[in-house]
Parts: sequence; C-alpha cells; structure tokens
Amino acid sequence: MTRGDALTTCSRLTIFSFLAGLLLCLASVPASAQFYVRSPDVEKGELTLEGHGQIYSGPGEDERRRQSHELEGKYGFTDRFEGIVELTARQNIGESLKAHRFELGGQYELVERHGDGWGLAFRSLYEWALQDGDPDEILFGPLAKYVRGHDSFTINTFFIGQVGNHVDIDSLELLVNWRLKHEFNEAWGVGVEGYSKIGDLSHAGTWDEQLHRVGPVAYLELEGMPEWEFAAGTLFGVSDATSDVTFKFDIEAVF
Repeated sequence: MTRGDALTTCSRLTIFSFLAGLLLCLASVPASAQFYVRSPDVEKGELTLEGHGQIYSGPGEDERRRQSHELEGKYGFTDRFEGIVELTARQNIGESLKAHRFELGGQYELVERHGDGWGLAFRSLYEWALQDGDPDEILFGPLAKYVRGHDSFTINTFFIGQVGNHVDIDSLELLVNWRLKHEFNEAWGVGVEGYSKIGDLSHAGTWDEQLHRVGPVAYLELEGMPEWEFAAGTLFGVSDATSDVTFKFDIEAVF
C-alpha cells in the first residue's frame, strides 16, 4: 500500500467513525425496516452514506404510521466484508417523530459477482431499541442479486429475533424485499420493488393480516466523486393490514 492509499483509507475510516458518532448523538433526541433493497456487493475501501425515507397515506389495519426514515453508513474493510451503522426513526399517527433503533453490524460477501451472474452475501445487525418498552433485536439473513445485461433481480430475506428478558425467543419476524430493475443507460433506470413482512412466523396468519406492498420506482445515478444515486417510487398496499400508499425516496453517496 502506498502512502497515498494509506492516507485515503485513514481518511475514510475517520469519516466512518465520525458518522457512527453522529448517529449515536442523533439517537439521543427525537428524530422497522425501511423500504430499500440492499445489494450483496462489497468493495474494499468504499465508503457509502445513505438516507431512506417513507411517507404513508391511508392507514392500514395494522400499520398506522405517518413517516419513517433511516440513516446508514457502510465501509468496506476488505474485498468481502463491510461494517454497517444505522439509525432509524419513525412517526406513528398521533405521535411525534422519534428515534426508533440504533443498529450496528456487518455484511460478508459469500459469492462475488463479476459482470453478469449471481452475487450472494450474508448480513447481520444488532438493533438497540431507543424507546422504553421495546426489546432489542437481531437481524440476519442472505442477500442475492442476479444480473443479465441491463436487467437485474435482487432479493433480501431477513429474519428478526427479539433479545432480552420477557420476550418471545421462539418468535421470528420475516422480511422479504425484492427489486426488478432495468437500466436504460449508465444514468437512468426503472423497476418494480416489493416488500413483505410477517410479524411472527409461528403464527403467520392470513395474507390480509400480513404487510405486503409493491410498486414502480425510478432510479438516477450520477458519476463523479462522490458518486450519487437517487431513487423515488410509489408503493401500493396489497393487504388489509398495510397502508394504502407509501411514497419512498432514497439518496446515496459513494466515496
């Protein structure tokens, strides 16, 4: 490693540490899984800062929320492993916007994709509850992506278990996030995204008792330093428990 490379790596690690400290500070003031499909790709030395937001319209029978947001930072320590720090906030109907969870963990790339073909990774996060009465949680599960030319399919399958006293240790929550995407060129793309949540796999209930949504999303990428990525879309609830419409937006900067 050259002296310049070492300085660049040190600088990025400093930024990542600063982000972690910033998120911890934000967690102490009022500020679920977000509707964003994670990629299994990991790049050594790459720092990524992300923001994801959702606005809800037409409350569902089980989902009575106004908005939710997430800040995320990732840094590739090796060609296969990246560290992850996240802060989520949400606002339920009749309440103020509050910090919800602080999350720390990592992602390991099991199958590295080169061009077309499959990529596979495994992600695990410990989630500290920031509101009294909420249990800590552990999220874990695989991420896969298949690419063929300008088209790609990405799927996340995450399990969430509660941690601590007075929780149901036999209960697991399931999140399934997927995305079909077509890229017109290096800048523009369109796709369809879907998000499903089963709150308790041991008592999954009917389709209408679960959370399911799907809808179109547009994507924009801008080359440079940093490299910017934007996405916006409208997700429609397809079960009684889900909000009628969810407007989502994502912004990502890659250094």
